[in-house]
Amino acid sequence: MKKLKKIFLLSFVGVGMLFTACEPNEELYEELDEIKKPFNEEVEYTLIEDDYTRFDGFIEDNLAFSDSFPSMDYIPEVLKVRFVTLKEESTAQVTYNHFLLNPDWWDAGFGYLLTQEDYLNIGVTSLTFTPSRPARNDIPVLLTIKFPDAEEGDTQSVIYNFLLEGESVLNVDVYEFDGSNWIWIETTEDVPYAGYELTEEDYQQLHIEIGQFNSFNENYPPEAYLPALLRNKFSYAVDGQEQVVKYRHFDGSETVEIIDKYQYNTTWEKVEYIETRTDQYIYGALGWAFDPTVRFTISSAEYQYIVDIDPIGRQELSYTDFAYYYGASAFYSNFDIRIQARRLDLLSNGEYADPMLGEIYENEGAEAATEEMMRRIVEEGIPALLQHKYPEATPQVEGIDVHYFVSFETFADNFVRRNPVAEYICTAAGTPPQFELVEVTGFD
Repeated sequence: MKKLKKIFLLSFVGVGMLFTACEPNEELYEELDEIKKPFNEEVEYTLIEDDYTRFDGFIEDNLAFSDSFPSMDYIPEVLKVRFVTLKEESTAQVTYNHFLLNPDWWDAGFGYLLTQEDYLNIGVTSLTFTPSRPARNDIPVLLTIKFPDAEEGDTQSVIYNFLLEGESVLNVDVYEFDGSNWIWIETTEDVPYAGYELTEEDYQQLHIEIGQFNSFNENYPPEAYLPALLRNKFSYAVDGQEQVVKYRHFDGSETVEIIDKYQYNTTWEKVEYIETRTDQYIYGALGWAFDPTVRFTISSAEYQYIVDIDPIGRQELSYTDFAYYYGASAFYSNFDIRIQARRLDLLSNGEYADPMLGEIYENEGAEAATEEMMRRIVEEGIPALLQHKYPEATPQVEGIDVHYFVSFETFADNFVRRNPVAEYICTAAGTPPQFELVEVTGFD
């Protein structure tokens, strides 16, 4: 009997030990499960030479991608090798070199650039022509003075400032001399640069061999002479100043025109055809892929921009960081949508500071007034900010639709704060680009 009791007791102890041993094992398994879960992280990475030389041909030769060899086709392979532990939901901000096949300075305007003295002589004190005072009304007279020896058939391009949709841009007019007058031929609007084209005198002053053919060549390359020419032509240049130059070059078989851009940093240096870009990639079910999605939270400075473009303005407020139509507040970094405490403010004459909103409130109630405030914010205010923040936005990047997720804060009566997110798509590129609201979440 004692023996049976002993066996039973040992069995009981063994079972107890078994159950006790399960607890640490269970924790271990949980830890292993956690390890097995996809490891995600947000990383930043700048490609190095080894990343480019992984790919033969153009990319390896230039240490850069291009429109013909788009980065989105190659960077996923780089990320797969560089970040082997990262899995789904990881994101990477990747900085890389992009070779410009058609740089913007190729669209520079060349011709006679109006000086401050020219503007003042013809009575344009603002130094900018406008739609109500087009350049073609004044420039023909100026050309008669500037080019008194012109012959019939001569043409002259003129570069000048012009007010286009509220912004000062560079325009280029082409005129032809008919023997008596300069006749306007055409206008090219909003050129990116006012370029300088070397003259016959420039070539002759550089070197006797260059001046003989009015062109550079392999023995007398432009990079060896243009910095000195620019130093003399633009002696008051400051650091960061850019200058586009057009010149002739004999490549061994023919003479061609080349347009380069130089930048002044103590000396004039040629700007290479490679620029630095940064794109976002995301790790999904099929691995790394290019992701053009834009996400940001409106900053204080961006709220201030919305204040500055507010169609109603500050009215009688003494401070400058709030305006009534959108309700943007730069100081508090939010949209103030309080009705009783702010948006129904009365002016000294007893009228509403925001008369349209006051009328909605009186006729339709507080809920309708709140809906109108939100409509203004997400359908007018934020799209205007997007146009300002992303002036070169396009509907697609590398064939992928671009979505913009904008986070912001609202401050309502009873100290209620919410943080909605408004999603937009770019529907058309242009000046400015057009954005369309998709949906707003987080304002329930």
